[in-house]
Amino acid sequence: MAQYIDKDALLAEIEARYNECLKRAKIVDAEYWNGKADAYRDMLVVLDTLEVKEADLEKEMSEYFVEHSDEFFSDKYKLFAQHFFELGLNAAQKRE
Repeated sequence: MAQYIDKDALLAEIEARYNECLKRAKIVDAEYWNGKADAYRDMLVVLDTLEVKEADLEKEMSEYFVEHSDEFFSDKYKLFAQHFFELGLNAAQKRE
């Protein structure tokens, strides 16, 4: 099963670490902290080139149900899956 990371949340976290390194470089051991900041900046550049794929819950569930047609699935299972999918999206948005 594929797992996805919210790209915007990941970029925000790396950018926060980048900015923290720049602040620390002004206080102590500038060479170390600037080097670390450069590494974070490089990660931001690479991640910015990656394509973001949107998850289509209805399509994913349909494909799963076709592959597992021998199992019994009711609308309650679909609502259960949708609930936790939306819960994950909401959690990712709150981290931003």
